[in-house]
Amino acid sequence: MDRSQAADPDDAPEDPICQRVLSDSAYDTVQVERFSHFKQPVPRKLLIQCALIGALALTLPVYALFPADAATYLPTVDPTTASPTIILMGLFALVIELGAAALLLGVVLYRVRHEPLTEDQAISLFNTETYATYLGFGTGGLATAVMLALFALGLGGESTLGAYVHAMDGANPFRASGLGVTVDVFATVALAGALAVYVARAYAASRLATLE
Repeated sequence: MDRSQAADPDDAPEDPICQRVLSDSAYDTVQVERFSHFKQPVPRKLLIQCALIGALALTLPVYALFPADAATYLPTVDPTTASPTIILMGLFALVIELGAAALLLGVVLYRVRHEPLTEDQAISLFNTETYATYLGFGTGGLATAVMLALFALGLGGESTLGAYVHAMDGANPFRASGLGVTVDVFATVALAGALAVYVARAYAASRLATLE
């Protein structure tokens, strides 16, 4: 093969890890040097959290699809008036996800405002981002998954719900909570939260672009 036809080294794909190591940014260097299970950029993490929050809104259509015989274990079959105790877990997941998203956005805004960062500042931001990520993906993600799984039980009707309640010694996740937050209200708030995080993700991406 003619060496003149060999690829120019300058045309080789850039290694993002190498770029971060050689970067003048203390934050990029800390991200490479320190361990974390989640190395995605903040905008991508916010997009994942947006999806998790949006998944909570599925509780409305799922509840509406419960078969009629499931009414034995429901406070009411109408999602506009039903306020089952399982909604409490949903509210917990929603607060966790929104709180984690706020922390991630705060990391971006602090970094943009104070760049170039000192090593101590970079380490503190990395720790905050890591904590927020584990909180959102771990605690919030688990609560979301459990809630959706319990809602899915209702699709099986009276037999499935009855078997679950019997296995849990009478603990019915769909009994009336008395909280006043109905399924449709919760789903609406979750959808609004997902849209807010999506907007925050776009804003974070635009702010990070100013550092490039």
